[in-house]
This record gives sequence, structure tokens and C-alpha cells, in this order.
Amino acid sequence: MRMFRIILTALIFCSNSYAQFGASINIQSGHASNIFSNYRQLPDFYNDLQADLNYDIISATKGLRLFYSGNATLFETYDYRSYQVHSVGLSYYTYIGEKQSKINVGFNGRIRRHTDEYLWYQYNQGYGYITLKIPFQDQLFGYVGVNFRFRNYEKLSPYSYWRSTSYLRLSRFYNSGTSIIVEFDYMQKQYLHSDASSPLQDFPYMQTDGSGNSRQIVGLLRIAQAVTSKTGLSTQFLIRRNLNSSIRYLINEAGYYYSDEELFDDMFGYQAEQWNMSVKHRLPWKMQLSMGGTYLLKHYFNRLALDLQGYPFEDQRLRDDQRLIGWVSLTKVWQYSKTMKPITFSVDFSAMKNNSNDPYYTFNTHYLTVGISQNF
Repeated sequence: MRMFRIILTALIFCSNSYAQFGASINIQSGHASNIFSNYRQLPDFYNDLQADLNYDIISATKGLRLFYSGNATLFETYDYRSYQVHSVGLSYYTYIGEKQSKINVGFNGRIRRHTDEYLWYQYNQGYGYITLKIPFQDQLFGYVGVNFRFRNYEKLSPYSYWRSTSYLRLSRFYNSGTSIIVEFDYMQKQYLHSDASSPLQDFPYMQTDGSGNSRQIVGLLRIAQAVTSKTGLSTQFLIRRNLNSSIRYLINEAGYYYSDEELFDDMFGYQAEQWNMSVKHRLPWKMQLSMGGTYLLKHYFNRLALDLQGYPFEDQRLRDDQRLIGWVSLTKVWQYSKTMKPITFSVDFSAMKNNSNDPYYTFNTHYLTVGISQNF
């Protein structure tokens, strides 16, 4: 009933407006040289299928969107890793005041479902947010917002948590084609259960570091420049610092899991510096070429680096990672019918090299993906 009342209120606010349905599908197929992102270097083919539905009600000053998104990732060799993600929710915006500040509010529910071998990955999640965009000048905008996430792991209740993020952002645009964005985030995470013992036979060990709630601050600087009418360049630097770290992660000797999954690699468990750079160029025949790279340093708290037998090194070193990622993407838009929206073809290649003083996390991975998408 509460959900019904919220939707009904939003519909009333959007009176004197027009409505329309929208839909899209996206199909990708590819190959990964290291599907688990660890030292085992196990390859696999995969297919990724996504479908989105939305119903929009829009007026001159307000807008409401009801949406559903469904995704299925299917693996060929290690098919027990296949999973589905389904989301449903709504978002609403309105303009207020003389300066036409914009308020965005939304929330959604998400579920992730796995095969019997990976049931412990499953979760139910609720997410909500509210943001305010303030135009200080014609090309100067300020943003303030907060979002909340509740995630419940059905088979791993000690990992269920509540997380909140508050942020401030300032965006400045220039007639020269330059844009500058500065952002500061404050994040908190709290586990919902005090019991930190693992209920899984396959993961009898649970590492617990710190006490209380995790708190983290993030700073970001992004600069973009239009080099020509067809070429754009952007760079971004991000720094992540912990005020307090209290995390839990699973330990398994076999290692048949994805090492970057949150259950094994919580972002509140490390400090980091990250630098990104990308360039986009419009090609003839409605094609676009994008390429870029990322350099990431991760410094872990209270997490000893281990040898491949699972024992700490004599010097009691903490895990420290360096990651380098390069990628290139080519897209082609094809208008095959005057009555239909264009179809988009894409080819993507990425390479990732992760170096770590913990040999389990030293690996290389290459992805090659071919995709097709259609909006309706």
C-alpha cells in the first residue's frame, strides 16, 4: 500500500503531461581469458542479455519514470556461475524556484539469483536517492545529494548491510569546450548482524578487520576538453581514504570465485588512488571510436598478504595491489528503417593486469565482446 500511495502521488503531480512507453534490448557475446580474475587464469565464453522497459509521464516542469531492468549473464564452461539480476523502481524530477533548481528522487528494488552452486551470492537490495541541482550561473552548477542502500544476503546474513553516501559536486563549463568537475563523497557502512561467523561449509573462515561502522571519504577531479568538433579528451583523478574500517570477507582455499566480488574485496577495506584517461572520436558513417586507460593503486588495511598455500609472509606485509586497464570500443549506428529507432553495433576489447604482493591476486585478463542494442 505504501508503494501504491507514492506512485499515486507522483502521478497526480505529473498531471497535464504526456505519457509514453519505451523499451530496449542489448545482447553481448564475448570471451574472457581469466573469468575468475585470479592467478588460475581460467578462460570462458559468455553471453550477456539485457532488457529494459520504462513508462514515462512528462510535463514542462516534471517527469516520472517507472521502469524494469532485467539482465542475465550466461557462462559456457563454468555455467554454474551464470546469474540473473532484476530491478524495478521509479524516478521523479521537478524544477523549483526562480533559478529552476532540479530535484531528483528515486528508489528501486533489485534481486540477484544464482545457480545452486552459487546460492550464497544471492541478495535482495533496496536503493533510494535524492539530489538537488542548483544553477549558480549559466555554466556553473552545484549538486548535493544522498543515497541509501540496504542489501540482504540470503545465505550469508553476516554480510547484510546498510550503506549511505552523501556528496557535494561542482561542475563548471567553458565556451572553449573545457569542463571541470570537483566532487567530495562521505560514505558509511554498517553490518546488520553482530554475529560474524560464516554459515557456509565451503567458506569456513571469515576474516573480520576493525570494529564499529566503516566510514570513508572520496575526492574526485575530472577535466574534459573538446579538442576538435569530433574529438574529446577527458582525465580524472580519484582518491579514497578511510576514516574507520570494519569489514568482513570470506576465505576459501580453492579459489573458484570472482576475486573482485564485494564479498571478497570490500572497498571499505583499502585506501586507493586512481587515474583515468579517455578519448572519443566521431568517425564517418555514424561510427565512434573510444579508448582509454586506468591506473589504480589499492592499499589494504589489516589484510596480510598470503602465499599460495595460505600462509602470511615472514615480514607480515599487508596486501598492496597495482592495476592497469586499457580498453578500446568501436560503435556503429545504423538507421535501417524510417519508422524504427536506429540499431547500434559495438566491438569492445579490454586488457587488465593486476600486480599484487599477494600472488593469488597477480593475474592478467583480456575481454573481447561483440554487442548489438536496439531501442523501441
